[in-house]
Amino acid sequence: MGYTSIVCGVTGSSHAHKAALEAAVLAKQHNARLTYVYAVDVGFLKTGVGGLSVSLAENGLDHLGSHILEFAEELAQSQGVTPKKIVRRGPVLQVLKEVLLEEKADLLVLGHEERTFFDKALFKGSVEDHVAELKQQTGTEVTVIR
Repeated sequence: MGYTSIVCGVTGSSHAHKAALEAAVLAKQHNARLTYVYAVDVGFLKTGVGGLSVSLAENGLDHLGSHILEFAEELAQSQGVTPKKIVRRGPVLQVLKEVLLEEKADLLVLGHEERTFFDKALFKGSVEDHVAELKQQTGTEVTVIR
């Protein structure tokens, strides 16, 4: 089965870098569109931390996301692929779902992110914990790169 539209969620982790490269390789093999997405999710900041406003945190993460997407773009270009890049604010799962539907994606590529018990409690699990939910809501195949 060939893919026509691939979405890859990226972060600054080495696992996400592997996923970004794998998504580019697959996009090249299938002559598919490639979209990288970075979600700015500050839901864990209820009212700010130490005087840091939520808005300031979002702006900083927007900037960080742009740099992470530039790195992912370089990986894609090394494979001869020009990706679309999206930085979007909101809960990670909601952002992924929106982008999958907007891009009419038939594949989502994610990096395996190891999280501690505290991380899972704070962020309500990992994206991998919600793969079945994403598949059901979008009809998109999901591949997790380890």
